[in-house]
Amino acid sequence: MKLSDLLKNVDVSYSGVDPECEITQISSDSRSILKGGLFICIEGTRYDGHDFAADAISRGAAAVVVSDHTKIPENTPYALVKNTRLAEAYVWDAWYGHPWQGMKVIAVTGTNGKTSTTFMIREIFRKSGEKVGVITTVRAMAGDNPIGTYGGSSVTDAAGAMTTPDPEYLYGAIYMMKQAGVKVLVFEASSHALSQYKIDPMKINTSVFTNLSEEHLDYHGTMDEYFRAKARLCDLSECLVINADDPYISKLSDMFGKEKRVVACSADSTSPKHIGSDVTALRRCELGLSGVEYIYFSDNAVFRLTCPIPGEFTVYNTLLASAAAIETGAKAEDVRRALGALRGIDGRLEKVDFGEDEPEFRVFIDYAHTPAALESLLKTVRNLRRRGQKITLLFGCGGDRDRSKRRKMGAIASRLADFVIITSDNPRSEDPDEIISEIMSGIDREKPHAVIKSRREAIIYAVSEARPGDIIILAGKGHEKYEIDRDGKKPFDEAVLVREAVHKYRDPLN
Repeated sequence: MKLSDLLKNVDVSYSGVDPECEITQISSDSRSILKGGLFICIEGTRYDGHDFAADAISRGAAAVVVSDHTKIPENTPYALVKNTRLAEAYVWDAWYGHPWQGMKVIAVTGTNGKTSTTFMIREIFRKSGEKVGVITTVRAMAGDNPIGTYGGSSVTDAAGAMTTPDPEYLYGAIYMMKQAGVKVLVFEASSHALSQYKIDPMKINTSVFTNLSEEHLDYHGTMDEYFRAKARLCDLSECLVINADDPYISKLSDMFGKEKRVVACSADSTSPKHIGSDVTALRRCELGLSGVEYIYFSDNAVFRLTCPIPGEFTVYNTLLASAAAIETGAKAEDVRRALGALRGIDGRLEKVDFGEDEPEFRVFIDYAHTPAALESLLKTVRNLRRRGQKITLLFGCGGDRDRSKRRKMGAIASRLADFVIITSDNPRSEDPDEIISEIMSGIDREKPHAVIKSRREAIIYAVSEARPGDIIILAGKGHEKYEIDRDGKKPFDEAVLVREAVHKYRDPLN
């Protein structure tokens, strides 16, 4: 493809290179450049791609894309742009032929609930007979077939790459979906992806905003900056489906209400936004651990909605997913049937299946890794448990991530769980003992708790100490089947470990 075609939608000037030259390959890693390739100089948090421009040219690059030509050697052939991350997104979108065009495109953003809401929308459109593509923290799929995103990033210091892949993998996955006949694309849009312009080339039909609570402040700095990153999605979208009960998300109605279609959703009858919302959940009914039920009420649809996933967060996720799907062309009957038949989402209050070896206690795995998510999870389980049932919470906090949440999560754990086991959770380059120490600064030491650094040993301990009727919650890792420490990524499947531990300790004489 010609260089000028790749940069057609980017404000660019050239030096030392013919814009009509053919580009054979694109990369932001100079080590992978081949003859005739285009090297994009990405400025990361650890490395600046401009420092590797000479290496890329020596390997045969036809040109480099830069935002500052003074950082590269003289006589280097370059294309000068204002922002190389933005240019990278447009380059890959052009390389794959704008694959999202012709699809209904739905983006889901927020601190918590993105994956669940995305899969709910997927199920609704599948029920209506559409072939759906999804890109989530859990997996990418075209219909029922997985699509490889290979970790989502070739720039190893790009935080959040797993949720919304870097442009190379994002547009490549969408291209594969288009080849497979996908007509509806639903994907998670992380705050990192939005601030790094990954999805700027796309025109999004409907965007969903679930909620906003403290997370990624190590990257964004403040909650206001975090909110501004999320709000960038509004500029790319035709319709906004928002959680009107969330104090941050509700601001979007005032900010964009005159220029965008905004569908405000409320599930809280005590909220001042409830009466004036476009979509509301009426006559809510908790069905215990069997799920939730309410009346979905709007001007264009009224129906009884039942979902077999328990918890208040399920009310919000189903309400937002339903509104987004209906706004994008789904029928109310398809919404009702799809959500009523939903059987759970990986790592989201997922009950561990023991088959015939079912113990007398229950174990749930959940991805809750923020203060708000952990509090919501524990409140849900407390409200649904029977009298006398003990809740054991096992959790840790990830390394090289926002440290400010660790103390808060410790305090929440002490307040809402009956017994807390503090352990490791993807320490990455940090010392696990230091992470645990920061969590412990919020733990009420008068409340029952234990510190077991090895997550494997902590799980074994939780199972060995469980009594009939107990509820064990393994929080933080959810769908993840790995553990990351200073030595890298290693296989780690919590469900497998729990089943092994139950098998070992189910005999009281063992």
